Amino acid sequence: MEDDVAKGLVPFFVSTTLGSTSCCSFDNLTEIGPVCHRFPAVWLHVDGAYAGNAFICPENKPLMAGIQYADSFNTNPNKWLLVNFDCSTYWVRDRIRLTSALIVDPLYLQHANSDEAIDYRHWGVPLSRRFRALKLWFVIRKYGIEGLQSYIRNHCQLAKSFEVLVKKDSRFEVVNEVKMGLVCFRLRGTDRLNQDLLASINGSGKLHMIPSLVKGRYIIRFCVVAEHANEADIDHAWEVIQEHTNDLLESYTIEKVAPIPAKPATPEITPKPPMQRIISRRLSFTRSVSRDLYRRSLSRSSLHDGATPIIVPEDEDNIIPENDNMDEDVFHSLTIREEKEVV
Repeated sequence: MEDDVAKGLVPFFVSTTLGSTSCCSFDNLTEIGPVCHRFPAVWLHVDGAYAGNAFICPENKPLMAGIQYADSFNTNPNKWLLVNFDCSTYWVRDRIRLTSALIVDPLYLQHANSDEAIDYRHWGVPLSRRFRALKLWFVIRKYGIEGLQSYIRNHCQLAKSFEVLVKKDSRFEVVNEVKMGLVCFRLRGTDRLNQDLLASINGSGKLHMIPSLVKGRYIIRFCVVAEHANEADIDHAWEVIQEHTNDLLESYTIEKVAPIPAKPATPEITPKPPMQRIISRRLSFTRSVSRDLYRRSLSRSSLHDGATPIIVPEDEDNIIPENDNMDEDVFHSLTIREEKEVV
């Protein structure tokens, strides 16, 4: 920021996170805040989309250290406070600074009661908005502050229980500091190994997890989300993970020790293998689409998350040799010309 000022630029916005999406990490506001206050034009925003809901529990408030420096704070009750999508709560220190940048007040929108109530059309880009506050009000009335606190605390405790199970198995490692309901872990090994594990688990339909990258490494995110989750659910989830891990490591061992067939002394004509649909060992599930949509999907790359469906055409024309090597991608990147040749 000092370099920017020296170049004649004006720093004006800093965004921080309390509970990042990938691994629920927390920015240090006690260090960032004073720096931002040295630049009068800077607006310091704090994003607590997920973890911000947990601050209704007093024991979690130390994670908000430095929040007094914030100009605005946002959290999403639909992520961890039992409110259906979408619902975001936004606090702002100085609403005049916000509305002065967004105010739209042509003659046809003016009315006699403008000074009697807050007009939220000046608080955002759209002129109108849904009554999202109503569903949040109903949730608070239904559960009460103690009920919502109990819900948050249960998830945090279950996440710690899962962390203990992971750490007991030397094949795994926990890669984040578990403070909320999220545990990030991985098998000790390659990213490819962890991709295969996640695809196998998600493909079973017994459990669903989402991947991410932390410090350049592929990790698996286990997040407690069910309202009435309990210790038995955590134990079951861990059993599913261990079951698929055992099967995966066994298959890797078999692949390593499998003998390499010797080359025939004289060339032989190999019969053409049978034709079948493309199947990947990272297969989680498939989705049938029209032939036109299928062709457009061929240019897309896979997330390798075990959750992205493999796109297959509704007809039976998408067939390739059984022994074709799919390499890394679950989407087979055939061009239309190549596809016709295969068929």
